Amino acid sequence: MSSKPIPADVFFLEHFGVKGMQWGVRNDRTGGVSRKTDKEAAKDAKEFARAKMFYGQGAGNRRKLINNSVAAKRKKDPAYGKAFDAHLAKQDMSTHASKAVSERKRTDRKDTAKKSAGAVARRFTGEMGTKAAFTAAAIAGVAFLNSPKGRSMMNSTTNKVQNFATSQKAKKTTDYLTNYFAKNA
Repeated sequence: MSSKPIPADVFFLEHFGVKGMQWGVRNDRTGGVSRKTDKEAAKDAKEFARAKMFYGQGAGNRRKLINNSVAAKRKKDPAYGKAFDAHLAKQDMSTHASKAVSERKRTDRKDTAKKSAGAVARRFTGEMGTKAAFTAAAIAGVAFLNSPKGRSMMNSTTNKVQNFATSQKAKKTTDYLTNYFAKNA
């Protein structure tokens, strides 16, 4: 039986790529444009498309601001305009439209909750205002906790929490010992 040395290249793995690279995915750049300008144009094209699809309160200002920004950058660098147009053509407007709808719903829910809380607070305090209402509620809560009934309620709750924590610790310790002896028996 002869003992031949194993060639070193059998155990050698080599690949020509960049760390984190996705196989088959190319990051196309616009020809004749620097990487920095291309990246900036791509970001602005995405924001421009999102602003175009956004609707509701603040949508006009959002579109006006991004339009002014793009116009100023186009005037300063013609290559930016070329890259911006190329990236804007690649944008999927249906995706931006669905994101605009979800963003609008989220904003509307937040505004509705804020208005409802303010209305409840005003009702609670007899229309004296939201900040005053929350201040009054906080003062009332402190006053209740300082009363004998409030103190007894807090003591009762504290005792229940401590008893629960103690029982959980005892259960965990018992379970640990049971498992330990079952494994090592």
